[in-house]
Amino acid sequence: MTGKKRLVFVFASVAALWLIFGGAAFAHDADFEKMGIVKPRTVKSAPEFDLKDLEGNPVSLKDFKGKPILLNFWATWCEACKEELPSMQRLYEHLKPMGIEIVAISIDRSNKDRIKQYVKEYGLTFPILWDPKQTARRGYFIMGLPTSYLVDSEGKLQGFVSGARAWDSPASKDVMESLAGGMGQETQKFAGARGGRIK
Repeated sequence: MTGKKRLVFVFASVAALWLIFGGAAFAHDADFEKMGIVKPRTVKSAPEFDLKDLEGNPVSLKDFKGKPILLNFWATWCEACKEELPSMQRLYEHLKPMGIEIVAISIDRSNKDRIKQYVKEYGLTFPILWDPKQTARRGYFIMGLPTSYLVDSEGKLQGFVSGARAWDSPASKDVMESLAGGMGQETQKFAGARGGRIK
């Protein structure tokens, strides 16, 4: 291969890699923007918490080590929270086989039975924790509900969302899958349409 042909080959290879990986990054950024997810200026570790589930079992953030998490703060008196719970359950059913978790923390100060009632009514199967003393709420600076945080598999905060979302949308699924270090289905289509080979 001559020097000129080698140079053309290198440029072509770089361009192809940009289309696959650079394009995928842009696709993920578009999904973050579409979902209204605010990325942190500086990536930091998610604040630790030590709470109990509705059966009284202790649960901490460390229990989910190595798993990407959608960490949601909600309450039974929050109408917007109730609107997004069904889509969150559908997202969980999609993500669970991939090892991605959804953890919802209720900040109701009392009436655990009411929380259990909502869990049963909405058929929620992801972990529900109770924060009656508001310790986790303060640690995550929760000012309004619902609020959700995206935590990657290394326990780092990758973004937060204020307000209800359609969590079972294609954009949401791609965002959560990207936290696991992979490309979501929509991103695969994006790269595949440009000749990218994704294993």
